[in-house]
Amino acid sequence: MAGQRLLLRLAFASFLTEGPSAGYGIVGSLYRAGPVPFVQRIINADSYEQAVLKYMAQEGCNRVEAQGNMDAYLENPQDWSYQKMQEKNNGAPRKDYANANMQPGQIVLSTLWACVVVVFTYDLVTGVSEGRYGRDAVGPPTDMLHGNLWNLPF
Repeated sequence: MAGQRLLLRLAFASFLTEGPSAGYGIVGSLYRAGPVPFVQRIINADSYEQAVLKYMAQEGCNRVEAQGNMDAYLENPQDWSYQKMQEKNNGAPRKDYANANMQPGQIVLSTLWACVVVVFTYDLVTGVSEGRYGRDAVGPPTDMLHGNLWNLPF
């Protein structure tokens, strides 16, 4: 019990001296673990910070490592738990979630892939709303915006 209190005090002291700015930002979560932790940090910022502080206190680690683990947990809780159990019980090597997907080549590939997805999504949304997709050249309109999803020609 006394050891847990000491770890809690150390984590709280590091929070007071470092603060949330000592870790990485929201874009870091997007690159390391994907869109789920990115959205969670925007929607539930306070609970995310509390979870990071709790992990820091329990594991006695720094903020970046705690953020990496929380991002991995938010992305896939079952795999993260399985990895932690393997590390604890079977001596599996520790996975470095703090530096996951942060190699320069991986950052470039992730950025290019995100750009392709954004451009495709924009073209699809504007194409459907303008009638470029899902409308017959001859006959009554069969676009998706008029409730004809199952009658589309493709």
